[in-house]
Amino acid sequence: MLKLIASDMDGTLLNEKMAISETNAQAIQKAQQEGIHFIVATGRGYEQAVPLLEEVGLSCPIIALNGAQLFDESGKLIYSRGIEKQQVRDLLAMIDAIGAHGEIMTTSGIFSDNREKRLESIGQMLMELNPNVTFEEALEYSRERLEELHISFVNNYEEILQQDDVAVLKVSAFHRDGEVILEPLQAAIESEHTDLSVTSSHFSNLEINHASAQKGIALEEYAKTLGIEAEEVLAIGDNINDLSMLEWAGYSFAVDNARIEAKRAARYHTSSNVENGVAEAISRVMQNQLVEQPAVGRTIDN
Repeated sequence: MLKLIASDMDGTLLNEKMAISETNAQAIQKAQQEGIHFIVATGRGYEQAVPLLEEVGLSCPIIALNGAQLFDESGKLIYSRGIEKQQVRDLLAMIDAIGAHGEIMTTSGIFSDNREKRLESIGQMLMELNPNVTFEEALEYSRERLEELHISFVNNYEEILQQDDVAVLKVSAFHRDGEVILEPLQAAIESEHTDLSVTSSHFSNLEINHASAQKGIALEEYAKTLGIEAEEVLAIGDNINDLSMLEWAGYSFAVDNARIEAKRAARYHTSSNVENGVAEAISRVMQNQLVEQPAVGRTIDN
């Protein structure tokens, strides 16, 4: 019996314009009205996620920054799990050394040292997640949404790192050439910092968190507070940072535009993020219509 739904945002719940469709919103609201809990699990910070939910009248708990933070429905912070600051300095130096753009997500917000690189990273992400969108269109969407992302621009990250009351929750690396540049960086980070988790939300970025800050860990802990078991949870995602929750949840769906790794981790797949895949997945589970084409590399148990 379905009791809890968890959805990723970018590339899953959000369409090509970084918005939640009316169809997806209505499916979530219907589930909530029937007593099913809903939670967002995103690589975004809390302030980046909330406006998109409010646009369509949704209210729910939020797993933010890949599991580094958990907020209840009222916005109360339940916990934070950060990265030691000397590690952050080491990570930023490694990112800079390969010519990538690094950013930090903290308890005081998100900080970037390059406005144009930030716009380029959002545009690249949108283009990768939505093949029908050109890079120029994606950049325009990025400019329209930049203010809503609540990003502060600084000249030097050290001015943030020296503040004792600010904790760093996630470090991101972006390079337009993608995996050819970022895969060696990921290998180096994982070799030198075994207490960190390195994932990604699209081909052109890496997302670095404390090892205990993962979507699957956060979702499992939240479900336990409600007395809900894994087999009663639906998780929907599209990318590497969704793997831990797709592997844990009993009903796991990858959207059609998902990376192959997510499709292999999920038990089922659904339509793309621009075709209301979240609404389809919710409907299929609620109506017990699951005997369809399985996700890549998996078989469906009848």
